[in-house]
Amino acid sequence: MSLITRNKTDRVMIFIDIRNVTKSVQLNENKLFRLDFYALAVQLLEHRELVAAYVFDTRVPFGEDDRSKKFHDKLRYMGYRVIAREAYDPNREEQKEVDVAMACEMVVHALRDHYDVAIVVSGDRDFIPAIQQVQSAGKKVEVAAFANSVGSEMRKAGDNFHELEKMPLLSVFNPPKEIAADDSEEEVE
Repeated sequence: MSLITRNKTDRVMIFIDIRNVTKSVQLNENKLFRLDFYALAVQLLEHRELVAAYVFDTRVPFGEDDRSKKFHDKLRYMGYRVIAREAYDPNREEQKEVDVAMACEMVVHALRDHYDVAIVVSGDRDFIPAIQQVQSAGKKVEVAAFANSVGSEMRKAGDNFHELEKMPLLSVFNPPKEIAADDSEEEVE
């Protein structure tokens, strides 16, 4: 029995590190798996009240061809609030500022008492200090990630851990040959 309880009256905010999650969805026998972001939110909520669901990503500067725009628009249509930073390092193929933006949103909303439970969808241990700050503000934090992208410290950081591979969130997607594997993360159901 856990000392941490779940209450149907809990106000929940979901914070998704989109690239961490989509990179965890692996290729399998020339087929790609597609993550159902709507089902993800529904599964994690477990009939609790959703205050907001945030997705954090990068985007290319305005005026350039942004392949993720359609993906972000689909997420917005579902009800996600997309925070996309113009901070991508193409030489290192890394996002910049995204983790800090997500950590700041988590802590600020906790301190403003906008939620009771934060659900962090990422296996990135860089979020552990933010998780600890949210918990010190009296809030519960749940971590959700795929096993191939989360370490033991991140699993233990939250008050509860959700194993995403055990949830019905993935569907097989056979893209046309001209779509590269790295474009698959931009497909949304």
